[in-house]
Amino acid sequence: MGDAFLARVGRVIRDNVRRAGDMAARYGGEEFAVVLPGTAPTGAIEIAEHIRRAVAATDTRDIVEGGWPLTVSIGVAATVPLAGGGSGTLVRGADEALYQAKRGGRNRVALLN
Repeated sequence: MGDAFLARVGRVIRDNVRRAGDMAARYGGEEFAVVLPGTAPTGAIEIAEHIRRAVAATDTRDIVEGGWPLTVSIGVAATVPLAGGGSGTLVRGADEALYQAKRGGRNRVALLN
């Protein structure tokens, strides 16, 4: 059943990341990554909030009788790539923001402070 819920969240994310060049992928066991090239932090937060609301509005009655509410915590990190820099800084920043969102009460979006 857990895999069905993860697949549902993945579809919601995929359906809400639509610009050419944007990418959504499963990243780890229960985590997803969304890469939004050329998006300012405020735009990334707006997209993350839209995804969070779409996940919360998802009907899961086909997975479990009576349905089950879905929530997500989303960490947002934004950076301008530097010459010779790797993606590790961005990934670490997004991971830190994710844990910041979880510590803040879950089912929320957090931008790395």
